[in-house]
Amino acid sequence: MKAMYLGPIALALALAGCGGKESFTINGTVSGLKFSGMELTNGGDKIAVNPAPDGTSDVTFQFPNSIDYGDEYEIAIKNPAHQSCGPAITGALKGSAGYTQTINVAIVCSVNTYQLTGTVSGLDVDGLVIINGNGSEFTVPKASTSFKYPDAIASQASYGLVVLKQPTGRNCAITNGTGRMGDADVTNIAITCVPK
Repeated sequence: MKAMYLGPIALALALAGCGGKESFTINGTVSGLKFSGMELTNGGDKIAVNPAPDGTSDVTFQFPNSIDYGDEYEIAIKNPAHQSCGPAITGALKGSAGYTQTINVAIVCSVNTYQLTGTVSGLDVDGLVIINGNGSEFTVPKASTSFKYPDAIASQASYGLVVLKQPTGRNCAITNGTGRMGDADVTNIAITCVPK
């Protein structure tokens, strides 16, 4: 007798005929996870997902309770500190058991980024250029009263905004230009220019 392949629906019907239902575990992978605090829930199930020891490798997860064929699942994400996470494929956090033979959800996380901003005073000539580390050179326009450095800075990353080129005949200084990025834009940087 030839062996026959039973698809998910046929298998479920065969199990039901024996008085049982096919059950499915909800598994997945999280990539880009760098900070702790991530939680995933599906109904009454809740699990914590921690970053890999090296801080770069993908991590896997599995909910403790399986679900029966035809049952719905919907995974909710509590973001880890300093990051935002979501499904690698739109809509993949919910579905029905048995639609595919396995439930394997891919989640991707990225570190949140913020801006360096502040005030400018005394800049009545052209030529002021500022920079953060080896980032983009940014020319602050003449007569500016405020600025926003163009590069976004990752949460928890160090920054150090300095004057790269002084404008002709002026001496400009930056206050509050160094620190570690938190979870909001930095708004208290001040650039003050005075005649030489």
